[in-house]
Amino acid sequence: MRWLRVLEGCCPCVGRPSRPTHPGYRSRVMGSVPVAGPTVAAIATSLLERLQDNEGDRVRNYRQLESTLQGSDSRLPSGLLNRLIAEASGDIRAAQGVTDDVRTAASDILVALAGSHFHFVMSELQGLLKAVGGIPEEFVFVTLGKLSSSYALRCIPFVGMTLLALHAVLSRVGSGRVWRAVCGVLEQWSKGVKTYFCSWDKCPFPRVGEAQLCKHVYPLYCYVVQNWLGCEEEEDKQAVLRAVAAMIGVLLREEQHRQYTWNELLLYQDVFWVTKDLTMEKPWHSMVSQVFLSLVQLRMLKPSLSRRKSCSLLAECCHTILSFPSKKKMEKIGKVARQTRKIQTLHLLCLEGLGQMLAVLLEAEVTSTCFEDVVHVLQCWLTSAKAWERERALRVCARLLGDCEERFEVTGGCACKKFGILVGLLGPLTAESLATSRRWAGVCLGHLLQMQAKTRKMPRRERDIACLHKGLDTTDDVPLLETSCEIAKTVCKYFPPAQATDFMSTITESLKCTRDERAWAAEVWMITFLEKCGQQIYQEVPEVLHVLHSRMQTMQKNTHRPLLLHAVYLLACFRHKPVVDSLLQKRLPMDRDTMELWRILGRSSLGVQVLKYLTQKLEAAGENSPGPRSSAHEPDHSQAALEPLMIPCAISKVVFVLPDKGKVQHLLSHLLPGLLGEISKALGKVMVLAPLRYQRGLFFSASRREDKTRNPYCEALELVLSRCMEKRWLQLLGRQGLWASLRKPQAHADAVCLLTSVLLRNQLVTRGVIWTLSQWLNSPSENLQLTATAFFAELMKDPPEMEKKSLETVLGILVEKSQHGISAVQQMAVRGLGNAIMGAPKEVQKHTAAILEVLQRGLENTTCPVVAAESMLALAEVVRKLKAEGLGSAFKDIARSTKKFFEAEPDVLRFAAFTLYAALATAASRKRPFFIREVWETWVSLLLHLQDPDPDVSNVCRTTLYVCTPFLVLERVQETIVTCIGLSAAQLQYEVGHCLVRHAPAMWERLHGIARSRRLENGQALHPAASAVLGDILEETRSLGGSWQQQQQQE
Repeated sequence: MRWLRVLEGCCPCVGRPSRPTHPGYRSRVMGSVPVAGPTVAAIATSLLERLQDNEGDRVRNYRQLESTLQGSDSRLPSGLLNRLIAEASGDIRAAQGVTDDVRTAASDILVALAGSHFHFVMSELQGLLKAVGGIPEEFVFVTLGKLSSSYALRCIPFVGMTLLALHAVLSRVGSGRVWRAVCGVLEQWSKGVKTYFCSWDKCPFPRVGEAQLCKHVYPLYCYVVQNWLGCEEEEDKQAVLRAVAAMIGVLLREEQHRQYTWNELLLYQDVFWVTKDLTMEKPWHSMVSQVFLSLVQLRMLKPSLSRRKSCSLLAECCHTILSFPSKKKMEKIGKVARQTRKIQTLHLLCLEGLGQMLAVLLEAEVTSTCFEDVVHVLQCWLTSAKAWERERALRVCARLLGDCEERFEVTGGCACKKFGILVGLLGPLTAESLATSRRWAGVCLGHLLQMQAKTRKMPRRERDIACLHKGLDTTDDVPLLETSCEIAKTVCKYFPPAQATDFMSTITESLKCTRDERAWAAEVWMITFLEKCGQQIYQEVPEVLHVLHSRMQTMQKNTHRPLLLHAVYLLACFRHKPVVDSLLQKRLPMDRDTMELWRILGRSSLGVQVLKYLTQKLEAAGENSPGPRSSAHEPDHSQAALEPLMIPCAISKVVFVLPDKGKVQHLLSHLLPGLLGEISKALGKVMVLAPLRYQRGLFFSASRREDKTRNPYCEALELVLSRCMEKRWLQLLGRQGLWASLRKPQAHADAVCLLTSVLLRNQLVTRGVIWTLSQWLNSPSENLQLTATAFFAELMKDPPEMEKKSLETVLGILVEKSQHGISAVQQMAVRGLGNAIMGAPKEVQKHTAAILEVLQRGLENTTCPVVAAESMLALAEVVRKLKAEGLGSAFKDIARSTKKFFEAEPDVLRFAAFTLYAALATAASRKRPFFIREVWETWVSLLLHLQDPDPDVSNVCRTTLYVCTPFLVLERVQETIVTCIGLSAAQLQYEVGHCLVRHAPAMWERLHGIARSRRLENGQALHPAASAVLGDILEETRSLGGSWQQQQQQE
């Protein structure tokens, strides 16, 4: 066909070979079409055969076929495609014998086929539309409408021919279903054209001009408006209106057709103008006219009056006129009826004159300054406590806004600069107690919407303006509030987002009238505004939130206070991020209202989103401040510095009330590193070595007193963990003083180890936590390096089964950290290597040699005793696991290096040395000759340090002496030690000395030599305490030695 050749190259689906002629109808297409996958083609063929053979339910077969086609983008073979189109086409144009369900399903098949074979389906429908004689069947139109709804942009090249064919059949269409189907085509294709206007750049074919498309739409629009708009059936009327509305949306886009469009519609509109004549007596009229004339002349003298003076004069005029007593009040003070009527007439004239004066003032000054002054003066009267004063102010305001609308182009849209304030004033007045006030409020809002529509270049919506006046005469409160709500929805369509703060500031003032209907209307307007405009006021969120927070502070016991909390929630529903950002700007300590707002957000359905965003803020704050915060510096009280401190406070409030504990645990992989990282950075620049704990494991040797000074990050971490683990674990951490220890440089590393141990027991160490803290190992922050190293040191003791293999990389980093420039990091790295031997023996097997080398090197660290001690404790774990045979030659080297620390001054070195030596003795069964020689050199130190000044050292020394006893050569000495091991240290030393005097005099003489030189036989100086103990032993055994020598001589 010629139109296919014309469109060739315009879109990818146009220009393929034609299909062969379908019997009795029109040409179809054949040719090489890319073949679909065998599954889709096979299924489609099977279902088509069932349709052709009338097997089973046709609707079900069609639906299965539709599902198959929608699930694949493949193209069908041409023969199969032709038969499918023919089968579906036959059903949608069948006059009899086919149900609507079948025709609907067949129509949907054609739409589904159009996804990958668009021009074939369109070709078929165009042929059905142009069929000679009669009117196409209803479902031909239905399918055309669906096609445009689903593939709007692909239909654009076919707009001209489709609408032209439709225009040819319009005169033959009667009322009923076909009528409504044709209206549906007009509606959907017009909407498709509107979509193209906005998205033409997404189409592959050359751009089609708006005038050209409107030229296709306009003849149908004219026909429908002239012939169908007056239909009586409600269902037909609604279809026609939808079609007309859609076509108007197209025609208004092009200047040439815009006026024609409105002219056509104006032929069907009735406009009523209602005027009222005001009669009055001449004397009163003359006096009042003179008064207003003088006022106008006075205001016209602008050069001689300052703006301040003009505002003052205007305020005086308003006060004189608007505060005039009401008619009811005049009757109460005893005036006769005739006088009252005259006074009321005068007052009406004053009101009219005031309006005229304002018009003159606005006309004399083109800028917005005068208008702003007038609004400022009227504002206090529109919020007056007296109903009649508000009603008069509304009359004046209506006149003012009416004049502004007439002169809108001249004033440059100055009225709209006060749109938010005026709507905030007028909205609650739509539920005013006086019906006249409600009507005037509607008139004022109408003028505002007209001006705002012009400002935003919106089409004039008569229905929107008309709804402002409906339902305002009712006296029932509930329908009146419903009407006010509908008006609010209409106004929100025109609301400029930049004036949201002005509106909220003004509307919330009405909430102070706790027993006034205006306050309830203000609630309705504020909630409606946030529901309808919350998405558009992103930039205004901080100011709006500030308004709500300020009102909360002044309405602590007000009935409407819960509404303010709900308003913040609604604001957060659309824009929770700026709401959170704004709340984080509040000062510390957190005030009651801010805490309540955080709790409201936490309890709501937004709680998880708020917590996620706070977690992101926490992570971002950590990335922006990687360095430590030294307490030696001057405190920074700037808002930028205080926001990071507000984040953990907010997290605490939200986590505490969050309904779903599982969500907190889900976010733990982000919360834990974020909070722990900030605690780490707050330690300062100087990293202190962790004091060596003699007793390893989860429990410290004794409970620690908790420091009452708290840290917001510690508090937040405690609350987060309270939602993730049982209470007993939190009590344990509290008893051990964890939260205070985390903040102390000298206890931080051990506290991290304790925390990690508890997390492991509660299965809270996730892959995300491990990955995040592994990044800290190479962080520029030395604090974070220490924290991460301590974490992995404890993790290596009992790593999660699924993460053991992935920890090999961390193991290599710990080996590197053992040479770190900071001793505290070295200490934790060494501890981690020792724990790794026990926690993941298979994974570290190939790293055993490297670990041994690192730990042995640590024994040579004379500048840092704690690192040396940590190395010995780690080696003790290695020895217990690998035994002597697993250590090879390293066993002897470790034994020789260990004994040099027996007389060291730091208690930690003696404790670690005796611990390691006990492990060596336990594992030395296959190194017995070597270890016998070792014990022969070390037995003196083992004996003397039974009374070490440090009780922990003396206890471990007793154990070491006991396990080394089998390596002593003399059996009598062995028996004595084993028998007396339960005695006190002094008694045990006495019994051993007695045994030496009697059965090993050579050994006893060695003690005398060591006592005289105060050095061991290897040249190592005795510890002062050991030297004193040796002297006591020799003194107590001296008499035993003399008597024993005499007895030996006698014998």
